[in-house]
Amino acid sequence: MQPKHPWLQKCIQKLEELPQIETTTTIEPFLENTLADGLLTIYTPHSQVKYIVEIKAPITLNTVDSNINYINHLKQKLNNDQRTLLITDTLSDAVVDFLLENNIEFIDTTGNIYLNNSSLYILVRGSSTQNKKSLSAHKITTSTLKVAYAILQDPIILQYPNFEVISHVAGVDSQTVKLSNVAGVDFQTVKRSLETLYQLNYLQRQRNGRYRIENYTKLLERWEMGYIENLRPELLIGTFSHRENINIDFNDISKQILEIAQNQEIIIGGELGAAILTGYLKPISMTIHIPEEYNYRVITTMFRLKPDPKGNIIIFKQFGNNNQPKYDSSEPVADPLLIHAELCLYPDERLKETAKRLYEKYILIRQKIAETV
Repeated sequence: MQPKHPWLQKCIQKLEELPQIETTTTIEPFLENTLADGLLTIYTPHSQVKYIVEIKAPITLNTVDSNINYINHLKQKLNNDQRTLLITDTLSDAVVDFLLENNIEFIDTTGNIYLNNSSLYILVRGSSTQNKKSLSAHKITTSTLKVAYAILQDPIILQYPNFEVISHVAGVDSQTVKLSNVAGVDFQTVKRSLETLYQLNYLQRQRNGRYRIENYTKLLERWEMGYIENLRPELLIGTFSHRENINIDFNDISKQILEIAQNQEIIIGGELGAAILTGYLKPISMTIHIPEEYNYRVITTMFRLKPDPKGNIIIFKQFGNNNQPKYDSSEPVADPLLIHAELCLYPDERLKETAKRLYEKYILIRQKIAETV
């Protein structure tokens, strides 16, 4: 089963912070029959309500009308007993007002909630749940996310021989050294991170002292949410556009970009990376991951880029030592885990389908490996 979208995870978390509310979510089977993003069932002590989930990119006053029209059009196609729930990132007060006026049921990632049906009515604005943090939110740091990434990328790394190595740090085993190198964090951080992931039930501890992944999809979901909310902002250098050509055809120049990337030890992610790996997408943006010590101005000069908050070229620092795929690849493309997480930020239909293909082609095999080790 594919992982839940990070915004959907966050919205469910906000919903379940309300008293006597429980939920279940079906993702992949429902996608086969509709363009929707899943089926959410909300349970109360006296009833249950099913919602068809639509995840939409951040909604502004400029886009709220088109989103309302889309939801209303979807409602007309559904049966009378099927309801639609809008899931999105932070909504402004003005946009919330528009949605309420048009009776569009919604949840956003900050805890604004509007559910209105015969079995359930909830309206939460400026939610007090914003200040609540789950236990995992306190414990999972960006360093823990880097360790989780290394585990998700290569589940066998947890089965690395557990013998002690000669080191200036007493009690360090070869498994810890391997994880430390891949994740780019120190030995003690690896040990704390493994313990945190174990305490939060993302890892199992075996009799021989090694760990294994409890549920690959759950760990992937938690990593993607943490990447988007915490790790990504830490790694972000800036957003840029081309100085002369704002309508670059990335497919046309992909060969040139890859040659530069190969020579400069940078890796390509985002839409262009997804297009290269899947052969499916026509990219309209590109993500560049550069070595941490690298001067990003070398890249902006080489690609003729200028700072632009609305630009379609994003530059990040790399972390750890394994941001490229484990499989044999001659092209400097980011690992599918990074690309999949980036695609989640812009949940339109073209990227949803690309993320699904990426997951099935590259990530699912890692899940199967995790289930067998």
